[in-house]
Amino acid sequence: MKHYTSTYTNVWLQWFPVVVEIDSNRALPTIEIIWLPDAAIKESKERIRATFRSIDLQLPPRKIILNLSPSDIRKVWTRFDLPMAVAMLSLLLENQKIIKPVLQSSLFFGELWLDGSLKKVSGLLPSVISAKKEWRETFFVPKWNEWELKYIPWIAVYVISNFSEIYAVFSWSVSLDSLRLETKCIDSISPETVWVDFADIKWHLLPKRALMIAAAGMHNVLLSGPPWSGKSMLAKALQSILPPMSFEQMVEVSQIYSLVWWLSEKTPLIMQRPFRAVHHTASRISIVWWWRYMTPWEISLAHHWILFFDELPEFPREVLEVLRQPLEDQHVTISRANGSVDYPANFMFVAAMNPCVCGFYKDVQKPCCCSLNEIKRYQSKISWPMLDRCDIILSVPREDIDTIMDDDLVESSEQVRAHVIASREKQKTRYKNEWVFSNAHIPAKMIWTYIQLEDQAEIFIKEVSRRLALSPRVTHRTIKVARTIADIEWVEKVNRSHVAEAFQYRDKLSLVSL
Repeated sequence: MKHYTSTYTNVWLQWFPVVVEIDSNRALPTIEIIWLPDAAIKESKERIRATFRSIDLQLPPRKIILNLSPSDIRKVWTRFDLPMAVAMLSLLLENQKIIKPVLQSSLFFGELWLDGSLKKVSGLLPSVISAKKEWRETFFVPKWNEWELKYIPWIAVYVISNFSEIYAVFSWSVSLDSLRLETKCIDSISPETVWVDFADIKWHLLPKRALMIAAAGMHNVLLSGPPWSGKSMLAKALQSILPPMSFEQMVEVSQIYSLVWWLSEKTPLIMQRPFRAVHHTASRISIVWWWRYMTPWEISLAHHWILFFDELPEFPREVLEVLRQPLEDQHVTISRANGSVDYPANFMFVAAMNPCVCGFYKDVQKPCCCSLNEIKRYQSKISWPMLDRCDIILSVPREDIDTIMDDDLVESSEQVRAHVIASREKQKTRYKNEWVFSNAHIPAKMIWTYIQLEDQAEIFIKEVSRRLALSPRVTHRTIKVARTIADIEWVEKVNRSHVAEAFQYRDKLSLVSL
């Protein structure tokens, strides 16, 4: 008699149901696992044998065949231990009436120790959410993964710490409801504290306004200036004025972090916007994916907000060019000989750089010691197509010590954040019928539908674009920044002053023509 249980597996970020079928026949007593299992899964039969011995259950003296369907998906990792063990248990207890309905409606996840206890598995959150979309109702998961799911209210989860609990349920010794996971409110999670506040920066009023505009419209930012001008501090303070993530965004980002084992009991969900600061020694591969299974990495871990590159020209040019397509499309597709994978990469790119090798090109306080060729060579590490994808390019000069030591009160991050949230709500209403959520992501064909320009503003844009020979991409990005400025000021039509301010935030005067 054939029995089956179900689970889910992933091929990178794509999730597929896997059915574990079991059959037995009168042959030499062995356990065979078929249909593309990897070496770790083939070793599961020894863990299953030890598990059954730990609860004093004797496997039948027959040849047992475990079939992992479908056949076109490579099964990796050891998350199939529990569903295969449950399938074998169903073979032993085939006369129990509770077996059939539980097996048909449930998914099982877990790796077994030799004593029958269960280990934590990675990628459980996206597996369960994907399965729920396919109308699967109940899930049996290891106890060590319960904090990953207890804040998702619309799923029925049963947590088990040992295989003996499954046996107790199937043999009517324990009620199934006693294993039910009690969901909690997300408000009970304490988010991490952001330490850099706008109130700590008592200078740079223009850069702080530019960052407020960037946060409101999710615009990419490049800060250029000499050492000690506060570029990195401004970039880190940007995190404190970001609008809160919606619950759907939290779940979406947490699914990515679940794949890389970064969710924990202290951080069951990613509640704050990710701020990924990448070191300039990173390779182009590590920016996109990691390890032999092409696990999502930096640009996907920064999904739904900030990817920060400090000392931008120190990055190899090939690393910077990798970012060009994700910055345009908000996702990245990696193709290899064994398949193709699509990663989410909807991030806000923030970078900081010195204008030259010594860092003091055009600094009013200290003379630059670099030659013109050295400056050109240093800045040529960043291509113009890459610069075109930065909506805001801003010079950050060093401030006078009297300004830095001033004790006057300035706006805090909480006050600035209120303007950002109000602007984002306005954008949310505007694009409620579209797939975009912010001004920075409006495609070119939708610009004139959702951005209304006054006549003087349109004339001004054409004049500046002709004089500076701006590319269409730069012109469109400047219009989007002007739309965000108008949103902050609660103005429906973009006027000339909004456009002029947007062009002011594309300051390339600190950069030599490449």
